[in-house]
Amino acid sequence: MDGRDRAWLIRPAEAWRYWDWSEEAEKLHGISREQLDREGLPLAQVISEMADFAADCSVFADADLDEYWLEVLCQAAGRGLPFHVRYLGEFMKKRGYTRPQVVAALDEAKRRLPKEHLAREDAKRLALVVKLLLDEPPQGLST
Repeated sequence: MDGRDRAWLIRPAEAWRYWDWSEEAEKLHGISREQLDREGLPLAQVISEMADFAADCSVFADADLDEYWLEVLCQAAGRGLPFHVRYLGEFMKKRGYTRPQVVAALDEAKRRLPKEHLAREDAKRLALVVKLLLDEPPQGLST
């Protein structure tokens, strides 16, 4: 939420070599398997850098799939999870935000940051949603 961000291209683990690779996903994300093989960083390095970057932070995601993929990365690298990924909905519920407030913040974040399906851009948009909600008075962002 402080505006800092990081993204990594990850070199696929050998155990993943025979996983399906979808041309549709490649086009959606704009990343080819060849690019990952050529430019991707080793798993252990990425996990260490992620842990350093997220140190002393609470990490949230909008789907449990994000923690699953972190587990897949860590398992392939022979490491434990460097941090827990919590569900963003829990944060919003605990803060008492209403569905209309969240939808309005999400719509505004999508307007400001429309690029989707790249981890960095998706994370920046979610951080903006939270910032918009936190910057508004409790009754703000209603529709």
